[in-house]
Amino acid sequence: MGAEEDEVLVEKQQRRWQLHSPSFVLIFGVTERQQLTVLQWRNTQTGTDWVKAPVPFLGFGTTLNGVAVTSFTPSNNGGAFILTGTQHRKRGEVTELEFCLRHQRFPLLAILQCRAFDGTTVLEMSFVLRNEGNEPVTVSGLSPLTLTLHSEQPLHLLTLTGGRYDEKFPPDSFALTEQPLPDGASRTISCGEEGRSSAKDIAWFAIGAIAPTGEVTEGIVGGLEWSGRWQGTFRRGGNLVTVRLEATEVTHRLLPHSELRSPSAFVLLFTGDWDEAGWQLHRWQERFLCPSAPPDFPWVQFNSWYGWTTHIDEATLLREADIASALGCEVFVVDAGWYDGNGTEDFGHGLGHWTEHRGKFPNGLLALSDYVHRKGMKFGLWVEPERVDLETELAKQHPDWLARRDGRVIGGGRYGHLCFGNPQVAAWFKERLSQIVADYGVDWLKWDYNIAYGLGCNDPAHGHQEGNGTYAHTMGVYEVMGFLRERFPYLVIEGCASGGNRVDFGILRHVHTYWLSDFTHRAANVRFHLTGAWFALPPCYLNTWVLHDGTSVADFRSRMGGAFGLSSRLSEWDEETHERAKRCIAEYKRLRPFILKRRFLLTPQPHSLQEWTVWQFHDPERDQGALLAFREQSPHERLLVRLKGLHPNGRYELRHADTGESLTRTGAQLMHDGITLTIPDANSSTLWWMQRIS
Repeated sequence: MGAEEDEVLVEKQQRRWQLHSPSFVLIFGVTERQQLTVLQWRNTQTGTDWVKAPVPFLGFGTTLNGVAVTSFTPSNNGGAFILTGTQHRKRGEVTELEFCLRHQRFPLLAILQCRAFDGTTVLEMSFVLRNEGNEPVTVSGLSPLTLTLHSEQPLHLLTLTGGRYDEKFPPDSFALTEQPLPDGASRTISCGEEGRSSAKDIAWFAIGAIAPTGEVTEGIVGGLEWSGRWQGTFRRGGNLVTVRLEATEVTHRLLPHSELRSPSAFVLLFTGDWDEAGWQLHRWQERFLCPSAPPDFPWVQFNSWYGWTTHIDEATLLREADIASALGCEVFVVDAGWYDGNGTEDFGHGLGHWTEHRGKFPNGLLALSDYVHRKGMKFGLWVEPERVDLETELAKQHPDWLARRDGRVIGGGRYGHLCFGNPQVAAWFKERLSQIVADYGVDWLKWDYNIAYGLGCNDPAHGHQEGNGTYAHTMGVYEVMGFLRERFPYLVIEGCASGGNRVDFGILRHVHTYWLSDFTHRAANVRFHLTGAWFALPPCYLNTWVLHDGTSVADFRSRMGGAFGLSSRLSEWDEETHERAKRCIAEYKRLRPFILKRRFLLTPQPHSLQEWTVWQFHDPERDQGALLAFREQSPHERLLVRLKGLHPNGRYELRHADTGESLTRTGAQLMHDGITLTIPDANSSTLWWMQRIS
């Protein structure tokens, strides 16, 4: 076994299973009533026991025929799950433990699956329910994470809102909320009423232990891998904190000899502050959760939407492609409006045709795609598969494909929601989207979702049940995305849902980047979004663009905290703006490798335009990086900041990107004494490159 590998130690006589890694120890055992429990969950780096026996940690919860049950039930009121068998295996860098549990009251077998990942402290869990009886059992709600923690220390809870179109400052979108968890506290997060997974909150949390100095020193991060409706609850009573993450609005009649699989959830132990928590989460996500991306990803994008909306045609986009290529863009994305049935009005007109608009593209989209490729760029195309224009032939020929709630079409006005829980819909889109990718030479597919699902479809004629429409639809979307990625391994998929209304850890398994917010017009708001979203999402998923609303150097740099692009009328920019854009794109490409490594917040998420924002990007392997700071409307042109993550005895050279000024400091000086940044003008920025020289 390598130094970073996990292993399972089995004590058969004591019926104990120890999952051991360099960073944590997790011990499962069996109670006198033959129930599976956790005896210990320890952070070996700090010695903290987050779990003390016996508790329902790593358990699951659901409701069976109206009776609430969990995998560990102290009393027999609802019947208990009894351990009947275990097995474990090693699959590459993943260690899997599987516990078979049989319910005392219902003829159900539950298979609890726990996965650990080499080199991380992450534990991922899910469960499968199997009906081995002769009568159906009604299952309501699927909670793959029922977690009880022990702590005598003060604890803080960190949560994150989802994305929305929000013009004010500070925005409500991607806002971090840190609040104490005192005795008696109760907190709830959820997707909200409209049904998209992050319309209200992100299904993510962090719980941090607070030292006497008031700083977070260690804790737990968790999340639910689900793109449907969900809810999370947090309660503290004395030294116990209970956490529950649940996929809601799932009511399923589990027929005899059939199975139902829950979404997955994850938790990880972190040591350090909130920045360290985000970094450790990203390392696991990038290695084990997210699809692999090209080595030079995220590509610099041009997207046609904010510049041209639906007023696109071949001549316009050929002209834009020439400029985008000259500026250094790496992918050229044609957004909404390219399909038959769409003129220059609502981009939803024509959704469902999914064939090129020959009036706009007389030589066809493939000719444009070939031209873009000859210019050295990838070719991208926008789709919105889950929404349909009710005046298209697709809707008229297949009214039975429309999602319905109590007989009424889900949607509004001219548009309806297609039910991907209907196998016919999923099969049609596998074929149609595959044809689009192949026929038009698509390298980048932007999958949008501008329609809310509400409580979901309950039309039993679709092949799903009346109560599990949201579950079936979500699984259908995953199925189609997974099919496309398998058929076209090179294809990059960008997620979008009116901005960030469906950015979650379930969809992250299938997409390579995510459009954060449709309000990307003001640089300060974009920086706010990037600052908050980074804690839950890897940098390559934080996709933002420079628009026509601002093209200063600070405007460009404000979009450099993740994936970066342009969406404007490039042909209407003057030569000075073109040159500035070209320089900034080159700057981003130099910065990109550091962005994908570590990021430190040297200032908190701002709550006023009077506050500075300072990001430090650092590659610990190369021991170099950059310092990027913004002064919006602060009356102060100087700010002292202390850097992080450096070697105290190392000597570092910092060089100003704009003036060429340089200075040399030791790591200890930069981290303890700090450096004073100067930005003479409001609404401006400063960028310093940093490398270790000895």
